[in-house]
Amino acid sequence: MIADQLGLSTSTVDRALHNRGSVSPKTLKKVIEKAKEMNYQPNQSASFLAKGKHILVAFVFPEYPNYFWEEIEMGINRALKDIQHYGFNIEIIKTPDSVAEQMKIVENIIESDDYNGLVFAPIDSTPFTNLIDKGVDKGFPVYTFNNDSPSSKRLFFVGADYLDSGRLAAELLDIFTNNPQKFAVITEEMSTFQMQQKIIGFREYMANRTTLDFVGPLKLNRYAFEKSISNLEKDLKNVDGIYVACGALSEVAKGIKKMDLKKKPILIGHDINKEIYQNIRQDVISATICQDPIYQGELITRIVFNHLMLEEKINTEQNIVKLEIVTKGNAKYYIH
Repeated sequence: MIADQLGLSTSTVDRALHNRGSVSPKTLKKVIEKAKEMNYQPNQSASFLAKGKHILVAFVFPEYPNYFWEEIEMGINRALKDIQHYGFNIEIIKTPDSVAEQMKIVENIIESDDYNGLVFAPIDSTPFTNLIDKGVDKGFPVYTFNNDSPSSKRLFFVGADYLDSGRLAAELLDIFTNNPQKFAVITEEMSTFQMQQKIIGFREYMANRTTLDFVGPLKLNRYAFEKSISNLEKDLKNVDGIYVACGALSEVAKGIKKMDLKKKPILIGHDINKEIYQNIRQDVISATICQDPIYQGELITRIVFNHLMLEEKINTEQNIVKLEIVTKGNAKYYIH
């Protein structure tokens, strides 16, 4: 349209708009003024196609807990609807709950020539530091989400502040219980960076409540939840509240209902699925702390797209998502 109105060839207008030279200053001025007059916006999709730029990014995250990562995937796919036709492609790779297995998969991705970047939720932090650094040092971009590796050279992190998560859980137990004396903290046998951070945050809050005591961390076996939870009955006999710092909130709620406890403890944990929702409705779980996994998946996808495809600079090292307290009154809004 610009070419028609100015009586120029489309190739001349194209060179002027994209600053490719071979255009006289007078013609360049006419094209730019007409483009502004017509509110011209370049077609990014066509531009990418013309450049022939195609990106393949590996998204690597654990399988467990399945309901949480399904929501992460929903967010990734939501972002992809807008951007995948620009030549931006991803491959989702779910890993078993083994640091060694996940390290092997990540190393293969970094060493491969098939990928242009890695978006990664490490099972644990420290074991992956050198591996991430190795990739970044050779020019292979690595981004973390949900679980961080802060001592590494990863380019960007999207996720929650797990110190704050632990502090918030302790505060909620303190508020929800009447004159509390003792709390219990439950984690898993495989103690990850994320869980460690939550426990540190919980302890920090408890340090200011000198009249309060807590037992734990009491550790569960992920592959034998029912048995390992029932084995905790003696430890939970006289507690006023329980904080589940791992992804087993619904399993603990189920176990609590079977126990012969002297009093019903306030139960606090993380995230939500249909089972957790039902236990909240039944007053077995008092509250859960959510971190919007759909938003996390969408945000990290868009950040990586902007960095790799639009070549935007990463100006910050992290984006901390807000923590949301979900109780019986608002739980229905968090079920997807």
